[in-house]
Amino acid sequence: MSLKDQLPDRLPLLADLLMDAAYADDHLEGEEKMAVKRLLREILDVQTLPMDLDFRIDEFDPKKFDRGKTLAAFARDPKELKKRIVELCAAVHASDGEIDFAEDAQLRSVGEGLGLPPEAFQELVVDIVEEVDLDLGEDLDRLRYGA
Repeated sequence: MSLKDQLPDRLPLLADLLMDAAYADDHLEGEEKMAVKRLLREILDVQTLPMDLDFRIDEFDPKKFDRGKTLAAFARDPKELKKRIVELCAAVHASDGEIDFAEDAQLRSVGEGLGLPPEAFQELVVDIVEEVDLDLGEDLDRLRYGA
């Protein structure tokens, strides 16, 4: 009996996490759902998703999704695998071509929910750099005109 026969298939849970990422900004763009399906096809190395997985994606309801419960299924995975999950969520976010703070918050929540330290996914999230308070005064003209 192989490992695959002994353990439950978590791909539907991964599909749910990716759809959660797609809905992170409270609206679903067509590119995001297509990105979820493309990523899952790549993971499975198939041209077409199995019908039940495709249906699960199409019928995903973000209001019924329990992120904590879903992330718990991946809690014992190695750090590298958890980071891949965060990277997949980031790929879904990037598919709509926008940077959104709600998507960033979802990504941080997934990383933290998987038990990853922030530095493990830092390059995938947006950091707000505080504006430096500058009093340019007379230097403004010199900056503008080089005088």
